[in-house]
Amino acid sequence: MISHRLLLCALLAATLVSCAGLSRRDSLVMPYDDRLRLASIYIQGGQQDQAIPLLEDAVIQEEWRPEAWAMLGELFWLKGNLKESSIHFERALKTGGEDPLILNNLAWVESAKGHSDRALALVDRAIAMDPAPLYPYLETRARILVKLRRYDEAAADARAALSLTPEYDVKMREQLEELIREMEKKVP
Repeated sequence: MISHRLLLCALLAATLVSCAGLSRRDSLVMPYDDRLRLASIYIQGGQQDQAIPLLEDAVIQEEWRPEAWAMLGELFWLKGNLKESSIHFERALKTGGEDPLILNNLAWVESAKGHSDRALALVDRAIAMDPAPLYPYLETRARILVKLRRYDEAAADARAALSLTPEYDVKMREQLEELIREMEKKVP
């Protein structure tokens, strides 16, 4: 039977942790998957800066796993730090093998850095893996082809992506339709 005093101490400790969040020391004993879940909660709540130390600890804890590396890549992308984003996505690929989502995300980063040929090679590797759904990868490829001024191919990929995009993904459909209109102006 738990004493009232022990129960009160446990409730007080739980309250303090929930109010202040986890200390870095408390985070060090947290299992890897719990770190990822908590980091995801922080990210969804718009608290990216609180997610970063959790993910950094996760990559120290289990550096051979790709998930935390990929999440850090996404966070640095959101912060506009393309160099760090690229480094973390590369590490995620190195530790996790070929993953189409990571390849696609790295393609976006490389394209933003002005490395369109490398970005195209990355998204082509992702598409070769036949990811489902395919339309986001085709959209990435189309946008990279625009940067390479390969407008006919870009329009073809954008049309293919649009044909595969579900009706409920209104935002993606609108973006693809706009991209197709832009390509039609560039291609006689």
